[in-house]
Amino acid sequence: MKLVLKKGFTLIELLVVIAIIAVLIGLLLPAVQKVRAAADRMSCSNNMKQLGLAMLNHESTYGYFPASSWTTGTPKVGNTSGTVHSWRAFALDYIEQGSIGKQYNTSKNWYDAANVTAVSTTIKTYICPSTPGRTIMSSVTKFGVTLASSNFGPNDYDTMNTFKWSQYAGVYGIAASPLPGVTLKNYVKDNKINSVMFKDAVSYLNMITDGTSNTGMIWECSARPDIWLNGQKIASGANDQGFCWADSDGPFSVDLCNPLATAADYTSFTPITTTTNVFWKTDDVSANNTANLAKFTSFMNVSNDNEVFSFHTGGSNAAFADGSVRFLSQKMSLQTAAAIVTAHGGEIVNFDN
Repeated sequence: MKLVLKKGFTLIELLVVIAIIAVLIGLLLPAVQKVRAAADRMSCSNNMKQLGLAMLNHESTYGYFPASSWTTGTPKVGNTSGTVHSWRAFALDYIEQGSIGKQYNTSKNWYDAANVTAVSTTIKTYICPSTPGRTIMSSVTKFGVTLASSNFGPNDYDTMNTFKWSQYAGVYGIAASPLPGVTLKNYVKDNKINSVMFKDAVSYLNMITDGTSNTGMIWECSARPDIWLNGQKIASGANDQGFCWADSDGPFSVDLCNPLATAADYTSFTPITTTTNVFWKTDDVSANNTANLAKFTSFMNVSNDNEVFSFHTGGSNAAFADGSVRFLSQKMSLQTAAAIVTAHGGEIVNFDN
């Protein structure tokens, strides 16, 4: 009887095979990540589509858009109880979340204990799948009342109130009062810079004189209450504005951001006095506009501290007042951004600029 020995792999051959597999995996992973990112962006777009249509359905039902937030406690059209709410509370019935809408009592403030069950519910339509997690706050104090929850329903989408008047003036080179006896601030503020929805008052479709297809209505501001700056998380749970879908403090205005700022430069409250702050928050319509515009050149994806911010590569989604959703480039000009944010500024929108 003849014994036959079977030859196995040598160590070198095994190492070569492992190396080849590692190379193939390395080549495949970026492609998989790109596909996943594209799918997440599409899912985010679908969320924003639902929210945009929800606001249009609300307008069709009641004849007006809800306020971006109710904060004053004064009874008005659209909020006869004078309670405090986010616009998202009025979207629930239009995004197939009527069961939560029934739990949410609009005659009581959103932070009232009676609403804690609804407020603690996570609603997928309010979350961008590209967001890499966030800090969940266990309690929050609003208007002198502390509300506790093990899981406030997170939120990544919000409305824009205005494009700040000083920044708008700088972007468009408005250097003096355009009408006799009318201050520049009042002219710009009252006639140009409001967006589709704003604080403490309903708005109407016929107010969007720039055209619904040219006017953004709902924007991304992802991962609050954590604070991100230029791709890095620099603080956890530090921003309680818009931290959950029911929060009335979430809507924001455009400040313009410094894309060269670092975590060491970060401040959200100190007026701009140096070249290294994150935001342009001063209201100086003067020669400083030129200097500020040279530093604060970004409209999106620099900071999520109540500015447009997403985790999508190269831009962010925005729902427009006609119900459409566009992916806007973060390299768009500031004039184009101002034109898109404002509902009746009379600007010409160039989406390719």
